[in-house]
Amino acid sequence: MTEEAVKPESTYSPHFTFKTFAVDTDPHNEERIFALRYQVYCLERGFLPPEDYPNGLERDGYDAYSTHIAANNLTGIVVGGVRLVTPPDGEPFPFQAHCPRLFANRTNPQNHECAEISRLIISKLYRRRAGDTLFGVPSQLLEEPLSPPSTFDRRKAQRGDSERRKLQPEILLGLLRQVYRHCKLQNIGYWYMAMERPLARLLERLFYFSLEQIGEQVDYYGPVIPSILSVKHFDHALSRGDPLLFAWFQDALDE
Repeated sequence: MTEEAVKPESTYSPHFTFKTFAVDTDPHNEERIFALRYQVYCLERGFLPPEDYPNGLERDGYDAYSTHIAANNLTGIVVGGVRLVTPPDGEPFPFQAHCPRLFANRTNPQNHECAEISRLIISKLYRRRAGDTLFGVPSQLLEEPLSPPSTFDRRKAQRGDSERRKLQPEILLGLLRQVYRHCKLQNIGYWYMAMERPLARLLERLFYFSLEQIGEQVDYYGPVIPSILSVKHFDHALSRGDPLLFAWFQDALDE
């Protein structure tokens, strides 16, 4: 199944469009996402050996049962991507294959209720500002003290519109909005993630949720922590922490 591209959003992601598609349904965007993954995972970060991908496309067995999301700039170039892995019965999620020290004696949701957010990437062309993190987010956002939900809107309103637009991570917000849309439409209630602490901290600051750690840190394309998040908790946290951003996520369900 291939979904239509979502029009640019003037509030949070005005310079990009996003497209959600299953594997082998959109060769144009699929090849460009794999090429960007090769650039980031093989050439920039050295997580994977470039010689294993002589065609310059990084892909693995999980792509066959993943939903892919591409971020395109307004000239049609793929500048970011993410995938949602939903394994068939009997097959593991990526984190289960790479994170051996998972906590025992806990009850996980049924696999059909879950998806793993994986291969989140942003082109280095959109990480050119001084202090930008790997995901195109100014480090200033990580350094600001967190405010309780009751004061969040006032703090944001005091910041000028131009500064807010400069700081907002447009690509990251747009990709995660499409993750949210797809999971809501497909009745997926939980997200697994294996991510580095800085990214986890960033997401918690942007969306006000708390990730539940489900295993010990492991070196899996860098030091990552396996975690789980329920979509209901995401809804509750974001609706209280930033009602305007939550409304924008909700609007995606009507597109």
